[in-house]
Parts: sequence; structure tokens; C-alpha cells
Amino acid sequence: MTTPAGPSPRYAWYGRVSTEDEQDPTLSFPRQLQNAERQVAEAGGRIVAHYYDIESGTRSYAARGSGGLTGFDIPIPRDGGLKELLADAARRPARFDRVILESISRLSRNSSVAFRVEDELRSAGVRLCAADEPQEESFGTIVLRHVNIGIARGYHHELMVKSRQGQETSTRQGWHTGGVALYGYRFVTHDHPNPHKASRGINKRTLELDPVRAPVVRAIYDWYLGGGMGLLQIRDRLNADPDRYPPPVPVDPTTARGAWSRSSVWEVLRNPKYTGYQVWNRRARKKGHNRTNPPEAWIWSEEPAHPAVVSREEHEAVQARARANERSRQAVPATVARPTARRDYLYRGLLCCGICGLRMWGNHRRNTTYYSCQPSHQRSKDIPADHPPHVYLNEQRLSDSLLPFLAVALFGPERTDYWRTCLEAAAEPERAAPAKACAHEIEAEITDLERRLTRQLVNLEADDVTAALRRRVGQRVAELEGAIAERRERLVALARASATEAPTLADVAPLLDRLPILVDSLDKAPQSELRALFHALQLDVVYQPADGAIDVAVTLYDGGRDATVGAAQVRAEDWSAPPAGLEPATHGLGNRRSIL
Repeated sequence: MTTPAGPSPRYAWYGRVSTEDEQDPTLSFPRQLQNAERQVAEAGGRIVAHYYDIESGTRSYAARGSGGLTGFDIPIPRDGGLKELLADAARRPARFDRVILESISRLSRNSSVAFRVEDELRSAGVRLCAADEPQEESFGTIVLRHVNIGIARGYHHELMVKSRQGQETSTRQGWHTGGVALYGYRFVTHDHPNPHKASRGINKRTLELDPVRAPVVRAIYDWYLGGGMGLLQIRDRLNADPDRYPPPVPVDPTTARGAWSRSSVWEVLRNPKYTGYQVWNRRARKKGHNRTNPPEAWIWSEEPAHPAVVSREEHEAVQARARANERSRQAVPATVARPTARRDYLYRGLLCCGICGLRMWGNHRRNTTYYSCQPSHQRSKDIPADHPPHVYLNEQRLSDSLLPFLAVALFGPERTDYWRTCLEAAAEPERAAPAKACAHEIEAEITDLERRLTRQLVNLEADDVTAALRRRVGQRVAELEGAIAERRERLVALARASATEAPTLADVAPLLDRLPILVDSLDKAPQSELRALFHALQLDVVYQPADGAIDVAVTLYDGGRDATVGAAQVRAEDWSAPPAGLEPATHGLGNRRSIL
């Protein structure tokens, strides 16, 4: 090539190493610069500035130039990245006349970004050149530039597709694909099945139980499902004994808080890997800002890949409770009022509607405090169709029924007699009959729904089905599948409740003996003290509008050791025999209280 007359052209070199190709910047950048210098020398020019970045070539224009170089010892003086390159090109007097790349793909694998940068340089009077393209601009070089950008974009697309398929296959085979072991587990290293990769020290990993942290995960699930505790209550209980419940360590240890947070507790509860299956693609980390993908997009291993901490039924029960709690006022510690609330309601966060299972919220009108549930104000999609437009419960009527019950059952001198009668009634064999009958009824409904679903699927296979009919059948199929899933959840919940070990008086009596006698004090206690008491008891109240009754559940603990009333949470809605020796005025109805 003949050297042009006049001053030799001044070049600025730009290089980029992708964060996705596992390249070594200390080797890649010198090679890119050497290829560019060879082309510049043939053109009779010289490189006067060096710019480079370590970042993905698919980044948007606004996000370019923000790649990190920390930790790399690159033997090339750096004048900046892409942003500094464009800024220097626009300055006057001009520092350089041309920009040279190893190839156009080093600028970007995004055509819109590449052409925008080229236009900005052209507007500043600077030409964009590539070492693998002719230096003089012509019709052929313009077409070649577009072809090379298309090839770069196509290469990246193919690379991402194959990489994703590899991740999916690895997950289905049960291999761990992440960089950090799940809390409650630790890594088990295996030789790579590819002997060439194994010879280079590359291996694959699965998970095994961490003997210290796996019991913590089990306890979190037990508290959430069996103890009726919320996320904040679980967080506080974990942080109260960090030696027994060590907090998780984030991916970047420098950001560790050294304590459990509400989000870290929820991350344990919603992670399906604790069921023993390997799961991938739960989050859209690259383009979705780490948002959670819908469950149907998750990739599961074909078989259990590691020891399970919880069953899939327990994990699904957690998600069902979370859906039921949508739009509910999740409890901060019961002794703390919300800073934005104008009025602190006594039963805030403790009272649920027995029809839809959602929290009822407090209102105050004309010197009357009450709680309400209105489907039109709820975001949940699982509200029953027969739910009344408005469900109200007066706070004073609730207190008039609940506080006497607590005074007798927990803080009265005859509380042991009370629970003896209740527990004996609950242990009667005929008490299990209603639950079995309900299970048989649900199973019959599932069978009928599956029969209807089969008929709809047969309709789809008919030769004369029209597009309109296909849409209607598809909608009906979705409705039937949803109904079947809902009934199966009810069946699982019923089976779990039936399998709970029945408590005995020997379990309950030691816990009751620790409580003071407060028969005449509850109705006179300040609201702040009652809230603290409700929090300590983990009070849970469900209002049943059809029966005009409330279902009450409380939980007691024996020191640091978990022990609920009767070795399990006492929730016997059908106890009806009053304890001997108690007057009817004490409302000895177990934990179902008439308020009408």
C-alpha cells in the first residue's frame, strides 16, 4: 500500500474484551493492539492514544464504558474507555484523525450501538477503521462493514442459544450451575465427565447438606407453616441466637450484614431447591433486572439431585400462604406501631377473614372501630365467588369474646381443667370422621373435574374444530386445570392437618404453669400491653361470618426450645363441650368463640 502524502494519520486504538467469553484481558488486549498496529504501519500512520474496556459487547449505548478493570495488570497505558474516546474525538484541536479496531465486533455486537458510534465519530471528522477491513472507504467496504456487524450479532445469538441449552441440560442432569452453594448446603466436587476438561482441573458440583445450616432451613419452614409466624418474627427469632442460626453470607462477602433480614428469610422459603431438585432460570438476571421468572419458565432436574430439606408439598404450601397474604398488612413486631398509621388498631395484622383467608384491615368511623374485608379492595385472584361485598367485625364485640376466652384458657386458675376437657374431646375417634369425609368429597370433585378436562381435550382433537371453538375450549381447559390445582392444594393441606400428632395434657400443662393468673387484668390492660401479649402468644384470629364466630390459635414456647400448646398449635374449631365446673358465661368453647 502506498503511503499517502502529507502528515501521517494519527490513530486512536480501541479494544474490548467480553465478560461473557472468559477471555484473558492481559493476553487479548496486547494481541488486538498488535493487529491494529500492523495495519496502521502499512497505512503510514501512528497510534497516539489507547482506549479499552472490559464489558459485554451487547450492552446498550447508555451502559457502555462502565466495565471494571480492577484486578487486571494490563501492560498498555489507558486513556479511557468508549465514552472518553467519543469525548476526545469531539475536542478541538483534534487529538487523532482515525479510530482503529481489531474488528468491528470489538466495538459492539449490537448494530444500533456500532452505527451510532460510527455516526458520532464521522460528525467529529474522525473515521472508524477495522484492521480486518480495507482502509479506504468504498461501496464494497460499506457493505462489508454491515456484513461483519451482522455476523458479530449472529455469532453472539448462536453463542447465547448454545450456552442456554448447555445450562438447561446440565440442570436436568442434576448438576449445580451457580457459583455459590445454597444456604443449608455445601458443594460436593466430581470429576468432569469430559476427560479433556477433567485433565485441565475443570470439575462439576452437586450439593450435600450442611450439618449446621440445614436444620436452620427446616426450622424456618416449620415456624412459617406450623407456627403461624411471619417473616419479621422469624427474622427476629433467628437474630436472637446467631450461633445457633448463623446468618447467610452474600455472594460478595464485603456486603455481609452479619444478620438475617426479611428478604433473606423469604429467599429460603421461596427457593425450590430445598425440595431436593436442581432448579435453574428462576430469575432473569441479564435482561430482566433480576426479576423472578414465572414458574413455568423454570428448568427442573429430572430426578432429585441432592438431599431434600422439605417436601414439594411443603414448598407449595408456603407459596399458597404467600399468595393468600397478598395485600394483607404483614405484621411488624406487634409492639411497634406503623409510623404512617393515624390510629393503632388492637388487632392489626392478627385478624383474617374466614372466607378468603386474607387479612382484615382496621377502620374508624363515628367513634366506632371495626375491621373489614372487601373483595373490591383486594388484589388476590383466589377470592371465592360467593364472598360478600362487605364483611365487618366490630372491635369491641371481638374483644368482649376474645379476652374472656384468654382469661379462662390461659390466665385463669382452672385453665388446666379447661384444656383437659378440650384435649379429651379432640382425641375422640369420631372427631376424625369429618376430615375424612371432606377428603373423600374433594377427591370426588377432582375425579369429576379430570373427567371434564378429558372431554375438552377430546374436543380439541376433532377434525372440524374451528378457531373460535378452539379458543373457547382452551379457556375452559385452563379453568378446569386451575380448579383441579386448587382442590389438590386443599387436599394436601387437609392431609397435613390430619397427620399432626394430637397434643396431650402432659405437653400443655408445663407451659400453662409458666403463665401468670390475669383473670381480672386483661380487659383493663393498656392497648400497648395487649399488643405485646398478642405478639408473645403469636395470636391468630379468623372471623367466620357465616357462623358468627372466631377461630383462635395461640402458641407457647418453653424457653428457647420450640413447644407449642399441646406439642402442636392448638386449633380445634369443632370443640364444643364446656369444661366441667365452668359457668356458661365463661364461653368455654375451646377456641371457637361466638360473638353474636
